[in-house]
Amino acid sequence: MILVTGAAGFIGSNLCEILLRKGYHVLGIDCYYDNYPKWVKKFHLRNCFRNPNFIFLENNILDPNIAKLIEGLKIRCIVHLADIPGVTTCSEINFDEYIQYNITATQRLLEAVKNKGIKKIVYASSSTVYGNICDLSMSELQNPKPISLYGVSKLAGETLCHYYGNIYDIDIDVLRFFTVYGPNQRPDMAFHRFIRNMLFGEEINVYGDGNQRRDFIYIDDICEIMVKMIRKDIKEEIMNIGGGLSLSVNESIKIIEEVLNKKAKIKYIEPIQEEQLITHANVEKMESILASDNKTGIYQGIKREVDYIKKLYKLTEIY
Repeated sequence: MILVTGAAGFIGSNLCEILLRKGYHVLGIDCYYDNYPKWVKKFHLRNCFRNPNFIFLENNILDPNIAKLIEGLKIRCIVHLADIPGVTTCSEINFDEYIQYNITATQRLLEAVKNKGIKKIVYASSSTVYGNICDLSMSELQNPKPISLYGVSKLAGETLCHYYGNIYDIDIDVLRFFTVYGPNQRPDMAFHRFIRNMLFGEEINVYGDGNQRRDFIYIDDICEIMVKMIRKDIKEEIMNIGGGLSLSVNESIKIIEEVLNKKAKIKYIEPIQEEQLITHANVEKMESILASDNKTGIYQGIKREVDYIKKLYKLTEIY
């Protein structure tokens, strides 16, 4: 059995569905944190709920009783995706909540499973731990210097993983995700916002001048990489998970315009101080260890996200 925390989220829901499709038994845990509507998260899990090999617990891993909930289950691997995501929503004012959900919850999960025979954990970290490295691709050998409090919280989670892995002989692999897109993407994420607003003929807000660049990877590609991590005997690796495709926000909008055959109404607003100017993953380690070459093209991936958004907002009969 594979335990997936944050199972109702963007990456978690897609991973659960792919694992079930491959014949795994999956235990999903999620507290339906209210960063966006619960009905959207349930919509993301609709196919999983139909599968008899899927068990879902609506629980918070901050719950001191979390160890009892999973006691007696034969868990082969844990994929820890649960956190409060988002650079723009994490601030000095609400950082206490991020400490609770991104740091304390990670520690409690690790505490709950230590000495329980679970030998493999995959921890979802983030490219935000790097900060601004603008002159070259981001390598795992570089010293992380986050410029956002969200990045600080993810780096703290990585450090907890190193501690528990070392003390309790658990193989904990840290995956630093770059920008993921595709079906089930969170409503606050850029591609989702851009596509939705363009479909409804609404204005889209772009922070700064739109020249900031991101390294994009499609959701199915990242889930297949995690499946490989589960299956392979990989010991305590820190690994970038990116697509090797760096696009500016403006370039991304042009691609969405082409896919939708619609012109975007763009409003450029004040830049976010904590936002990285460029993310570009060095994926040499990922490609050498995992032989990962199943990269979905950006046009194909955006087309699939458009189809998902039309279904979510019941626009399939209009477009």
